[in-house]
Amino acid sequence: MTDNLTSPTKPDVSTTAADGQLPHEPGGDAQAAAEVVRRVWAQVLEVEAESIDIHRSDFFEMGGYSLLALQAIGRILTEYGVDEVESVEWEGELLNRLFDNATPMVQAEFLAEMGCGTPSAGSRSPETSR
Repeated sequence: MTDNLTSPTKPDVSTTAADGQLPHEPGGDAQAAAEVVRRVWAQVLEVEAESIDIHRSDFFEMGGYSLLALQAIGRILTEYGVDEVESVEWEGELLNRLFDNATPMVQAEFLAEMGCGTPSAGSRSPETSR
């Protein structure tokens, strides 16, 4: 049995960013992450953020396709300051979840599992112990 607090895919929140803030809160806020996902989707889909229901809107039904999905995921990971190494793992999981259930909340739930919520200006790449 793996301890979720020390899992190699979980960000290490024991380090602090330059502004003294944790890079990500442990057990991040899915609701806050859903708002980030909604905003990024609105940008890449060129729609109003308010038109996206975080629980029901489907990325692909709104005109999204796989390349836009990768662009959106890249922007989300950049928003949270996920480093290059971690972004490969996170990108794959976010893409799989998007193809399983293309709603912002599903993406946000993964981000929350990884310790993300509201990104801060001082966010930096999460560090992991391998």
